[in-house]
Amino acid sequence: MKTTGACKIWQIIYPIGIYYVVSGIVYMVLEFLLGPAGPDYMLRQMICAAATLPFLWSFYKEDKKTLPAGPGRGDPQPPKETGNLTSRGSGAGRDLFMGREGMRCRMSLLSDLALSAIAGGTAGIALNNLIAMTRLTQMSSGFKEANEAFFAGQLIFELLGSCLLIPVAEELLYRGVVYRRMRPVCGASFSVLLSAVIFGLMHGNLVQFLYAGALGLLLAFLLERTKHLLTAVCAHIAANLAAVLRQETGWLSFCYEVSPAALLCTAVLTAAAAAAVLILWKKRR
Repeated sequence: MKTTGACKIWQIIYPIGIYYVVSGIVYMVLEFLLGPAGPDYMLRQMICAAATLPFLWSFYKEDKKTLPAGPGRGDPQPPKETGNLTSRGSGAGRDLFMGREGMRCRMSLLSDLALSAIAGGTAGIALNNLIAMTRLTQMSSGFKEANEAFFAGQLIFELLGSCLLIPVAEELLYRGVVYRRMRPVCGASFSVLLSAVIFGLMHGNLVQFLYAGALGLLLAFLLERTKHLLTAVCAHIAANLAAVLRQETGWLSFCYEVSPAALLCTAVLTAAAAAAVLILWKKRR
């Protein structure tokens, strides 16, 4: 039976609805049991993100079986057995060949993860700098409320929630499911852009839309280029970790104001992110 355009759109959108319905129900239950959120806000968000993981993982695993080959399909496949070494049926020779190839794949993945973390961390700080310099953070009441709630609790919950569980959940949803379902319908380039816009819109205010939308472009690119969802997860974790450590320590706070030093620092960070992206772009696959 032919799949209609409306059905394809529904397949892309409804996992987002399930994510927010599940997290919303869990949050309401916690509010009923514990009362209005206070310093434990991030702990509650962490619990909500954890509750969505089984649903998101089931979507992701099912898509790996049914979607055409594309980004995020999983681990690199072993090489085809070609040449005299493998065609002779030598078990020792085959093991040696596969071992070397397996090591090459593992080293390539580790390199991708490191470059992705550098790109995510430096791009995240640079984006924060640029947005702060525009004064939008002072004009957006929605951002102020979200920021105050976000950093109201203990550091351990910020690290476990914002820097681990929430990035994993959001990457499973927006890149692992939404982007991968969108790609066969819209093509890679438009899907990178549209998935980033959706990611930004779901953050609920102008400041976070700009930040998450720009970061979403990078995250979708990483998945498209490396074919590994782990690279997008690492970049997202690095960006959030940089933001948390920066807020809690006051590190690079001078970059929130327009000055030669702030502009220079932002330019260096942007160049570092661009260099990491360029290396990933040029790497042989």
